[in-house]
Amino acid sequence: MRRVLATTTCLVAVITISGCSGGVATPQPGQSGVATAAGTPTSTAPEAKTADPPTEFDAAAGVPLPAGAFSTNAGGGITAKFLTLRDRTAYIVGPTGMTAVDVLTGKQQWEAPIEGKPGDPNNQRGPFVNTTGPRPPVVTDQLAVAAVPVSVPEQGTTPGYIALTVLAADVATGKKVWQADTKVSTDQYADASNAVTKVVGVTDKAVIAAYVKDEQRITVGLDPAKGTTLWTRNDYIGGTVHGDVLAGVDYSAGLHSGYTSQITALDVVTGQQKWVAAKDSYSLDVVAADPALVVVDQKAKIEQNVHGGTFLVFLDPATGAEKGKLTGEYGSAVSSYGDCFYDQQSVLVCSSSGVLTAYDAATAKKLWSLPDQTANRVAPGVLTAWHGMLYGTTQGRKPIALDAKTGKDVTTEVGVEPFWVSKYAAIGVADDGRTPTAYPVKK
Repeated sequence: MRRVLATTTCLVAVITISGCSGGVATPQPGQSGVATAAGTPTSTAPEAKTADPPTEFDAAAGVPLPAGAFSTNAGGGITAKFLTLRDRTAYIVGPTGMTAVDVLTGKQQWEAPIEGKPGDPNNQRGPFVNTTGPRPPVVTDQLAVAAVPVSVPEQGTTPGYIALTVLAADVATGKKVWQADTKVSTDQYADASNAVTKVVGVTDKAVIAAYVKDEQRITVGLDPAKGTTLWTRNDYIGGTVHGDVLAGVDYSAGLHSGYTSQITALDVVTGQQKWVAAKDSYSLDVVAADPALVVVDQKAKIEQNVHGGTFLVFLDPATGAEKGKLTGEYGSAVSSYGDCFYDQQSVLVCSSSGVLTAYDAATAKKLWSLPDQTANRVAPGVLTAWHGMLYGTTQGRKPIALDAKTGKDVTTEVGVEPFWVSKYAAIGVADDGRTPTAYPVKK
């Protein structure tokens, strides 16, 4: 089978309502959905086969999904992801709104349009290499929430501007609950091409969303019932939500404001600062993981014209205290520790310098690592993780599933290369290298 490589970088959304799906009962950009919840759209089709977690998918029964579900490059690698998979429904964000699609039938269940002119209308047209655009919606038991840029036209002598627009829709019907527009640019000539917009998290107290383009960064807190603005913060990118705490990357502080950064934790309701960590870092990303820990991919600050090392840092979300720190490459141009995959249950799996290691997502305790020369085992290429299962490909480009807690091989009969998994289906790229396709669970 053709190997598909994921190339998306870590700008993830996290939820903290009723468990997690990417930190928030939310699937992170690029990660799987969560268990069945009341209010999730259902299909009138016959009951489908399920498994939690699944180990094999029916490659011969693929169902094409909308082309805007993700972007690919010429080799069929996914470069940007625009969907969240929850049970048998894919929630897809586009420049003009959000849709829900039954992945087992390919039928659209509802469409929730956004009022306003798209700020980046061509971002999801391809195929081409593109890592920008809106990040996958955050889906809870009640709401599906997405963020896109909107271009607000001039009104007489009042110039136009770019807005970060957040849409909240009823998860079952798609009916609009509210739409919030936050001005992010006062330059009448500004545009939102290649901007990144994301819903960071949804709780019963706040909806957090962010807009990033070049050096323009803004995060906003919104009332979850009405969409009214609670607070805004410039030069800040929200990362993950941990109860009442938002952890994000702050570019406004430090010795080299705008060029170095730190982790700043805010109150989700007031936007007030709670603590800071990882000061004066060369680059930082907050990794989607269990809400019990703030996980940070860090490139240390530059000292004496020498690039510092890369680290994976585990922080206490209440205090910012360091609970653990793993060292990656040092003295090189590498700006990231590696790629991490949270199984939305209990395991965080990260790759660094060709080494794949699993950690307890709540304690950061090491569980296992590959390659293992003693056992004559090598590390697979990882595509996603879900509910205790790790999905990837072998060195021979064959799909494989591993036990996320032990690292042991489970099966090489997975059938497809999945980038999203639920108990109903997997979603990947068809053999044409372009078409988003859902494959039903076989066992």
